[in-house]
Amino acid sequence: MILLCFFVFILYIAIESFRVRPGGKRRLEIRFWLFSVGVALALAFRRWFEMHAGALFWPQTTATEIVADAAALAGLAVALWSRRTLGNNWSSEIAIQKHHALVERGPYAYLRHPMYSGILLMLLGAAVYFGRYAWLVLFFSCLLGLYLKSRREERLLMRAFPDYPNYQRRTKALIPFVL
Repeated sequence: MILLCFFVFILYIAIESFRVRPGGKRRLEIRFWLFSVGVALALAFRRWFEMHAGALFWPQTTATEIVADAAALAGLAVALWSRRTLGNNWSSEIAIQKHHALVERGPYAYLRHPMYSGILLMLLGAAVYFGRYAWLVLFFSCLLGLYLKSRREERLLMRAFPDYPNYQRRTKALIPFVL
């Protein structure tokens, strides 16, 4: 289920990258492709990765598999809903598009970067499912990377939208009620 969630997300983002507003860039960041290939390889060759991913921090049980699948499905739903809500405002690169608007509806009414939150939830599902330290390291590395990327985005958005600080005060960045 987790592999399917990542496959659907990667395929959807790749297809949507060609549906940008006129004059927009039609390419994805190299970081997106590196992330996608890395996760896909780890999931596709999970037996090999499990042997080299460090010790177990908890065993795989039916309960952990259910929690992991639920997290991955919820993450996929949030990520796709977020991308869909952004419409033509989306770019894989940090950029203000021509006719860019500040989106505060849908998942953006609750979080400033819900697409990142969805990705993190899918990764958390993988970490729970595999129960290996390497997956925890991958999750926390992506959490840090996406948090830093969100900070760069926010500096740009503050320059483009004078009301952005009010939006920041009303919403969390990545994790509801926390961060």
